[in-house]
Amino acid sequence: MQASDDEDRQQRSVALQNAQSILQARQQAEGVRVAARDGLGQKTAELALSLSMMRATLEASRDGILVTDDDAHVTGFNQQYVRMWGLPDELLAFRDHERLLPEVGRQVQDTQHFIDRVHDIYRHLPAESFDLLQLRDGRVYERTSKIQVVEGQHVGRVWVFRDITEQRRTEDALRKKARVLELLNKTGTILTAKLDVRMLAQAVIDAATEVSGATVGAFFYNTAAPGGHSPFLRTVAGIAAEDFDSCGLPQAGVLFDLTLSGAPMVHLDDLSKDARYDAAAWPGGVAIRSYLAVPVASGSAEVIGGLFFGHPDACVFDERAERLVTGIAAQAGVSIDNARLYEVARQAAQEREKLLDNERAARSEAEQMSRMKDEFLAMLAHELRNPLAPLRASAEILRLGANDPAVLERTRAIMERQIAHLTRLVDDLLDVSRISRGKLGLRLEPIRLGDVISSAAETSRPVLLERQHVFTVTMPDQPIVLTADLVRLSQAFTNLLNNAAKYTPEGGSVALYVAADVHGVTVSIEDNGIGVPEHLSTRIFDMFVQGEPSPATPQAQGGLGIGLTLVRKIVEMHGGSIRAESRSDGPGSRFIVWLPVADAAATPAAAESGTAQAAAPAPVRHPEGVFEPRRILVTDDNVDAAVTLASLLGMLGHEVRTAHDGTEAIEVTAAFRPDIIFLDIGMPRMDGYEACRWIRALGQVPAPVVVALTGWGQADDKRKAQEAGFDHHFTKPVDPARLEALVGSNL
Repeated sequence: MQASDDEDRQQRSVALQNAQSILQARQQAEGVRVAARDGLGQKTAELALSLSMMRATLEASRDGILVTDDDAHVTGFNQQYVRMWGLPDELLAFRDHERLLPEVGRQVQDTQHFIDRVHDIYRHLPAESFDLLQLRDGRVYERTSKIQVVEGQHVGRVWVFRDITEQRRTEDALRKKARVLELLNKTGTILTAKLDVRMLAQAVIDAATEVSGATVGAFFYNTAAPGGHSPFLRTVAGIAAEDFDSCGLPQAGVLFDLTLSGAPMVHLDDLSKDARYDAAAWPGGVAIRSYLAVPVASGSAEVIGGLFFGHPDACVFDERAERLVTGIAAQAGVSIDNARLYEVARQAAQEREKLLDNERAARSEAEQMSRMKDEFLAMLAHELRNPLAPLRASAEILRLGANDPAVLERTRAIMERQIAHLTRLVDDLLDVSRISRGKLGLRLEPIRLGDVISSAAETSRPVLLERQHVFTVTMPDQPIVLTADLVRLSQAFTNLLNNAAKYTPEGGSVALYVAADVHGVTVSIEDNGIGVPEHLSTRIFDMFVQGEPSPATPQAQGGLGIGLTLVRKIVEMHGGSIRAESRSDGPGSRFIVWLPVADAAATPAAAESGTAQAAAPAPVRHPEGVFEPRRILVTDDNVDAAVTLASLLGMLGHEVRTAHDGTEAIEVTAAFRPDIIFLDIGMPRMDGYEACRWIRALGQVPAPVVVALTGWGQADDKRKAQEAGFDHHFTKPVDPARLEALVGSNL
């Protein structure tokens, strides 16, 4: 029984302990629960406060903010984002970034690129991204995005949009201001450092066009007298020079003249609405609406040009543009005026130096011409005296009455040679004068080159024989036909052969070579003489220039120094050329003449005909009993000339009378009734032209043959003689053979 009580007591004790433990546990759990409840409330309050602060922060930001998770679901945004993009509430209610993209993207200039870029960011999950968005309305947004990571895991992305439009405008304005300052500084440097007007004008219009905001500009620089408008220098900017003429910027008319006349600045917001503008003058050109023009004046207030600017939009130019271009125009006026004064001074200095050079050259040339004139007159006197000496001696032999036939024949030959030499000197002088005045005419006809060479060789043969030269001619077998004047061309080659003989020592050689092709013929005349001195190689064909004599060629001191000048002129008149050189294969010189060949139509037969026509008439020798004497009147105020010619004609068996002026010739003609009348032209009382007209007026039947016998032999003299009624024109001294051929012909 006692044992049972002990168990009961023990059970009651354990139950009591358990009850106490449970109560304590409950009390503790309730305390924990209360504490947990109180902590949760505090945390909830703290979280609510944090969220509220975060929301306030988002709304306080000037940036637009969008928060999305990795699946592009919108988890948050602020109202600035909504305002920046103008998004409706119903669209935001979907909380879907993909639905927002088209609405936002249509406001961006490149919509597709904008959308593709967002997709690319979601696909590659960069930690950060940065983009500049150019909106269609001109605004500029800066967009950044960052990954949000919580406990090492990506939970989304924050997109931040910042409007930097004003910042960009400020930066652009600063850049433009810096560019303007740079341009003004650069232009100022050019305007103060350069003195070239064109360079200055280009620098001015380039700078002014850019700083004014114009699309096209032009600077017209005017040098006309005050009040006149004749711009001669035009520089343009903003447009190609070749396109400027079709540009709508005024280049003439009232508005243009208004600026160049010095009127104040012309500023039009819309050029097309101004009645002074003629838009039809530039059809299809660049349309110009905004117009700005300012005159450019020198330091003396003279208008020297104008700056003209245009833009296709209206109302582009503002007060700032006006101030800038006005300042540039003022600086340009001073600088260009300085450049112009410098140019005038430079030109004056150049003109002064040029005048001094010309004066020095003229003085030197005059001195040289004076020396050449003195040398020429001395040489001419020498050359004239040379033949006069044997002529005078021959006259003395005849005066002494020499009757030895051999002496008389030798004297006659001497006189003929010396007279021929005098005639050649005079003819050369006359030919040079004719060529210098362009009066030398050519009788061009088909001729054989062989006939020219033969004629020249025959004429030069006595000179070559006298010097005992070996003379050879090498020509092609095929005849060469030229269109040329046989007499003049023969004269040229004769002078070349005589020149070769003159400067080649006795016993030397002279060779003539002819080579032809389809284009022309080359004639080379070579000798083994003293050659062409180097200092004369470029002057050998100039007037009065002669080669230098040597002990082996003392005869080289003779001549007037005009033979080679005649050769060059005659060759050039035939369309050819000539050059001189020293031989490279030994001593001596080589003169090379090139002449064009005749057309294929000029046949050898025609050449033979031309040669025959050019030949001089042969003397007519009548056999005894057949000769018919003529009644001849010789008229010359030079009594000696009249008497000697009358004596010569009388010795030929003709009846001759003389007269010494035109009036006397008319009287003798009326009484004597001559068959032939020789009339001098330059006579006292009445010249030959007038006398011939009076003689023709006498009406003699049959009419006499009237021949002009004169020292005047120009083409104009021959024309005057023909108009006066002369039948022939002979130049003194007349060739006896030609004279005999005339009086012995069948009149």
